[in-house]
Amino acid sequence: MTTIIDDSPYGYIPTFWICVLFVVLFSLTSATHLGQAIYYRMWWLLPTMVLGGVGEIIGWAGRTWSSRNYYSDNAFYMNICCTIIAPSFMTAAMFIVMGRIIGLVGAEYSRLKPRTYSILFVSADLVALVVQALGGATAASADTHEGSERGANIMVAGVIVQMVAVTIYCIIQGDYLWRVLTDRPVRPRYLLSRVVTPQSDTEGSSNAFILQKEAVSGRACLTSSIKNMLLGLGIVTVFIYIRSIYRTIELLGGWNGAIFVNESLFNALDGMPIFVAMFALNVFHPGRFIATGKERNAVA
Repeated sequence: MTTIIDDSPYGYIPTFWICVLFVVLFSLTSATHLGQAIYYRMWWLLPTMVLGGVGEIIGWAGRTWSSRNYYSDNAFYMNICCTIIAPSFMTAAMFIVMGRIIGLVGAEYSRLKPRTYSILFVSADLVALVVQALGGATAASADTHEGSERGANIMVAGVIVQMVAVTIYCIIQGDYLWRVLTDRPVRPRYLLSRVVTPQSDTEGSSNAFILQKEAVSGRACLTSSIKNMLLGLGIVTVFIYIRSIYRTIELLGGWNGAIFVNESLFNALDGMPIFVAMFALNVFHPGRFIATGKERNAVA
């Protein structure tokens, strides 16, 4: 049970060994993401998973600082702002991966084009990130309790935007997988084929042809690589969603709310879910399963 400390901005003193443990865990998974991004040459993972991991490391380093100097406002806001903002970079990676899966399995089953899918949800994620950063800056620069609470309300607005985006993403993802498994495409599947023109029979015209688009029927099959990637993506989505729900409820209750001053809830519903999400994407890395783009399913 958490012991309430009135003069601590947390309402308690963070447990030192738990803070150090999460710094080490996030350092390990972030370093692994950096190595995997370089190895597979997937550079978009640097400003998403790697940067998000760095944010978590800084946030938990601030919390470690607070465990030794709990009355430091700088340490408090370092922890709060970074642990709130960092997962936004990770959800961007989640959206990009799903967009690539749609491009590989079949865009005809999606209500959105793969590129539109990524742009739409990453844009929503950026909005959430900006709002959270604005709220963090407002809270950190506030001289009064009311100003600090105002910053918290702005941050929770950003978390809600992120949660709404993830919710819509889950609905569209579920609809897409259902259509793939039941072979219910939104639009016909087309194949481009070369059709030789009559002029190609004449000398000097051997390369004359036109491209013809033909509608084809058949069922797309999910390869083992795509299934593994979807499993990993599902794990990431579930744990980030759990964390989003927790942070929304926590911040809505204010800095002195019963949830905010409960250290065990923070460790179990913020630190642990984000680490599991990052580690899951280490194991089910897009570089292993969807990097080459060769898994595009043929018509069965």
